[in-house]
Amino acid sequence: MKKRRGGYSSPLQKKMADQRSERRQLYALIAGLALAVGLLFMVGWGIYVGVSHSSFFQLESIVVEGSSRFSAEEVASLARLDNKSNLVAIRKKEVEAALRKTGWIDGVEVHKKWPNTIVLVVNERKPAAMISVNGLLSYMDGRGRIFAPVTAGDDLDYPVLQVPEEKMLADQQTMKGPLDMLRYASHGNPDLPKQNISQIVLDQSGAMTLFLADNPFPVVLGRDKMWTKYKRLTRVLAWLYKKKKFSTVASIDMEYLEGRVLVKFNG
Repeated sequence: MKKRRGGYSSPLQKKMADQRSERRQLYALIAGLALAVGLLFMVGWGIYVGVSHSSFFQLESIVVEGSSRFSAEEVASLARLDNKSNLVAIRKKEVEAALRKTGWIDGVEVHKKWPNTIVLVVNERKPAAMISVNGLLSYMDGRGRIFAPVTAGDDLDYPVLQVPEEKMLADQQTMKGPLDMLRYASHGNPDLPKQNISQIVLDQSGAMTLFLADNPFPVVLGRDKMWTKYKRLTRVLAWLYKKKKFSTVASIDMEYLEGRVLVKFNG
């Protein structure tokens, strides 16, 4: 067919030509939008680079809350913050990651107070015990997480948990007994406070033996029913203190018979 003068030889050709024109317009629109986004990004990046190096947002004050292990100056140093830092350029995730590396800090809230102050609210781990594995002492929190080694000058006023094999630490059922006993002892019962627990020793089966600080005789606890055994042990200790027989105790067996406790005395 021949193309008509000033028109198309068929409606199909006209439709195809219209579609090509629409596509060219769409491509031009997309290219324009991409250019505009690129320009906006470049302008925004330029503004960010400018303000992130501006002395107007240079840190003048670093406030630290919630830390007893580290001083404010130590926290700032660990977080890599100083009076040359720019408040705009500080990234909260990087600050938290740097502080978590200490082991002692479980998390941190970072609050920026414009234009020159940053506030770090530290969530510090609290030791529940010291754990002894292969002759090395480390701090362990109430959830059974080992978080930092014990170093010279550290506070040693915590119960020591001894396990024969490191792999036992990953067994939640094995660790439940000693962690439960430490938590119950933290309730403040005067007959068995946590401060008077010197050691908790686990054998290969996970059975526990507890030793007191003021008279280190063995208290056989076994593996389970720690709440029942804790309450029963506090009653036994209260009776021993009252009768002034505590100093003569050789051992206490909480696994002697169901519902019964065997107390052996020296002599």
